[in-house]
Amino acid sequence: MRKNEKLWEICLEIYKKMYQESSPHADFDQLDKTKPDWFMKFYLSEENQIKIVERILEEKRCNKNERRIVRNEIYLGCAPSWVKNKK
Repeated sequence: MRKNEKLWEICLEIYKKMYQESSPHADFDQLDKTKPDWFMKFYLSEENQIKIVERILEEKRCNKNERRIVRNEIYLGCAPSWVKNKK
C-alpha cells in the first residue's frame, strides 16, 4: 500500500476520521500502536465506517481500482472494531 503515497494518505485521512468518531474518541496520530490489537479497544458501527470511507473516496474522486485498494487496506487494517466489547 505504501508504494502509492496518494492512496496511503487517503487511508490515513479515513483512519483519523474514524477514530475521531469512535467510542472512545481518539486522535489517531497520538495512539500507541505498538500493542497487538490496540484498535480493538475502539468501537465505530459498521454503518458509520462505511459512510466515512465512501464519503472520503468520493471527495478524493478515486477510481474503481483505487477504491478497492483503499477499502481493503481500511477494513483489513486497523479500523476500529464494529463489534462492541462486552465488559
